[in-house]
Amino acid sequence: MSHSDTQLDAKLAHQLRQRLRQVGLLLLDCDKAGGLISRPQPGTDWLADLFCQAAIFTSAVRQAAAAWSQQSTPMPVELFPGCWLSPIPRTNRRRRTGYALAVILTERFLDCEQLSAMCQAARADFEVIRRMLADLPPVGPSDVSRTAAMVSHALEDHWKRISDSQAMESVGQQLAESYEEINLLYTIIQSMSVVDQPERFVTIACEELLATLPYAWIGAQLADDRETLKKLAGRLIIAGDSGQPQSQLRELTRSILAEAKPDVPIVLEPATNPLHAKYVQLGKTVLVHPVSRDGKVIGLLIAGEKQGQDTTASNVDLKLLGATASHMSIFLENAALYDDLNAMFLGTLEALTASIDAKDTYTCGHSQRVAHLTQQLAEAMGLDEHTVSRMHIAGVVHDVGKIGVPESVLTKPGRLTEEEFAWMRQHPQIGYRILKDIPQLREILPGVLYHHERWDGKGYPEGLCGDRIPKVARMIALADAFDAMSSTRTYRPALSRAAVLQEIMECAGTQFDPEFAPVFVRIDFSGYDRLFAEHRAGEQKASQDEEQAA
Repeated sequence: MSHSDTQLDAKLAHQLRQRLRQVGLLLLDCDKAGGLISRPQPGTDWLADLFCQAAIFTSAVRQAAAAWSQQSTPMPVELFPGCWLSPIPRTNRRRRTGYALAVILTERFLDCEQLSAMCQAARADFEVIRRMLADLPPVGPSDVSRTAAMVSHALEDHWKRISDSQAMESVGQQLAESYEEINLLYTIIQSMSVVDQPERFVTIACEELLATLPYAWIGAQLADDRETLKKLAGRLIIAGDSGQPQSQLRELTRSILAEAKPDVPIVLEPATNPLHAKYVQLGKTVLVHPVSRDGKVIGLLIAGEKQGQDTTASNVDLKLLGATASHMSIFLENAALYDDLNAMFLGTLEALTASIDAKDTYTCGHSQRVAHLTQQLAEAMGLDEHTVSRMHIAGVVHDVGKIGVPESVLTKPGRLTEEEFAWMRQHPQIGYRILKDIPQLREILPGVLYHHERWDGKGYPEGLCGDRIPKVARMIALADAFDAMSSTRTYRPALSRAAVLQEIMECAGTQFDPEFAPVFVRIDFSGYDRLFAEHRAGEQKASQDEEQAA
């Protein structure tokens, strides 16, 4: 027979011993040399005390074990007259490590001289023990082999139950771990699509790790590498409660970052390892995995203060942290590429609109200022980060259609004729036709086409009114009018800030959205004023350069 050398499950072993005792059998355990192990506590079972406390019995077991070691199938042996010992081997990886022992008694044992010696060793009255043995009752001499086989089968079933239970528990644990890993990675992979919000992705990754791993907090410390990490450079993002000021954590995590090597995890045990003592504020057990790119460490994922009774860092912890670090590395690379492409895209748009603005000295920087104000209004209205970004782009390109308006009309001093104004009124549609085939701009095309519509329906090109005018166009209309009134034109000087804001409020409900206008007049215009000053300084310098060249 072959059985796993596993400690008998306490509850199942107790149940089995109790059942065998009810039919007069004693179940013991011994090691390979015959030394008794896993026996009942003294005083809990008189029969166990009778045998286990008798040196004559324990010595006989050792002698029997020596004989069994020479037998491929250990056989029952009669230690004393009427006292049989049936061994059932316990093995580990096909090597015998000990025996389960079934003590089987027949009537002959009641009269053998060894019983008297055993009673003396157990300090028990011989006659009382003899009567109790007779009441078991003992098995018949011819039933010894059958009883031994019954006990062997019972033990086989018992061990199989333990093995099956352990297998099920192991499979269940593996399934649970696999589910946690799959769920974690699924959530992280789903979040990787939002490359324009890298901080949100890193935060989600830390929060998901915190929900999966038994640690008090999860953090991401990113390197001071602005070229690679852009806005995230040097950031420390924490999920959970570290119990320490972030400034203190940043100092410690940057110290680890300076020593980290690509793809080499670090396990810190400040509570037990003197070499890690300076990191005690991070927790008793801290797991760190580098976030690497092109052989360079660009950040760390840190799991601090492991919870529960087992405070050692496990392979599962390390596996999940490492998998997340790998995905984070890929995401950060994609986010950096996206940022570069987006910067190039915006730069191209701004260069295009700047070239149009440059045709008219009175509108220098107009598109950039309108974009800034539109973005501010979108933020003030509580729109999400993605929408705010699109609103800014819409402001940048809102006047791109002026590229199709004759320069003589754009730069004409004084008021336009009806024919010239008809040309000017075409620029929203021209801009729409220029941009409509660019996929990245489809969301903001309504801002280009309808930014000259009015709330009362008296605008152009389609005379839309009220909520029928797209939100982006209503926002640009406010920003566009504000900048126009704040700038000097050939036909009038710039209005004061107070006059501009008063005009906007007076036109709320006629020209402008009555909900947006009160919000717009309360935004902070300091950023706008800085842009305006920069554009005017640039315009003056350009004029001076032209005069010197002339």
